[in-house]
Amino acid sequence: MTSYTIPPARFKGAFAPKMTDRPPFSLEVPGVEKVAGETIPRRLASHVHELQSEPEPGIATVWDVVARSASVFGDGDAVGSRTLLHTHEEVQKMKKMMDGKETEVDKKWTYYELSPYKWKSFKSWKQQTEAIGSGYRKLGLVKEDRVYIFAATRYFYLVKICEESLDDEQ
Repeated sequence: MTSYTIPPARFKGAFAPKMTDRPPFSLEVPGVEKVAGETIPRRLASHVHELQSEPEPGIATVWDVVARSASVFGDGDAVGSRTLLHTHEEVQKMKKMMDGKETEVDKKWTYYELSPYKWKSFKSWKQQTEAIGSGYRKLGLVKEDRVYIFAATRYFYLVKICEESLDDEQ
């Protein structure tokens, strides 16, 4: 099982994990015959005889991860996002081979200026996840219902995924 290091109070911002276990981290699975051109499968050293089905006892869903993280890491930075401040466009001359001749063409480059990160703590992420889950319940959604979210990558959408896992628990 992986050991977790809880950061001291002075590290209220970002949490930098460190290695607390010692090698070997994985071992060859015993009883597996060597196949030509392949390596013998490896597993986590603590679970070499069986696959690990959960990261630690009691953690089986994404919601379990969110709840445990909130209890262990509390006000630490969990997820962050940045907003688009300005789009910068620049045209540069580029050399390009066309019909066997080197020519210069205009190439438009777009650069994005982003704000500093705005962080959500593990506790507040858990609260937001619970609020969204409660809203889905109020709308009449049940465990078997599925909500599909098509969106850009942002922590906000991860909250929805975690909340769906919460619905599976209830």
